[in-house]
Amino acid sequence: MKKSKLFASIVAVSLLTIGLGSFAKASPTYHEYSGKVQIISDLESNDAVKENTGSAYNLVSYVQRGKLVSWVEKGNRNVTTKEMYSERTTVLMDYLGNASSLIGENVYLNISTSIGTFESVDTAGTWTPN
Repeated sequence: MKKSKLFASIVAVSLLTIGLGSFAKASPTYHEYSGKVQIISDLESNDAVKENTGSAYNLVSYVQRGKLVSWVEKGNRNVTTKEMYSERTTVLMDYLGNASSLIGENVYLNISTSIGTFESVDTAGTWTPN
């Protein structure tokens, strides 16, 4: 009887450990960025690894003024929609095509001034390729 309880306890702890590990993997990794978006050049983040099939998110914590556009690139190719914003917000960027084909790949966030913004804009936030 004691052996079966011990075995059941070991199985329960193992399943709990596996379950918690799976849950931890499901949480996206966020990466910080900050800088000045120039009128004629983009602000690019460091590379980040796409971990799952979810959409990319840009959690904007600061926008000095004006309007910005963010999207995700791999190499020189846009892999998400371009989304405009002008205030602190969460920007959702959907992947173009099959997001699962990018799992494990290095991608980066690109931020540009929007049409009609004729000055450099300071910005900061965190983002995830998800």
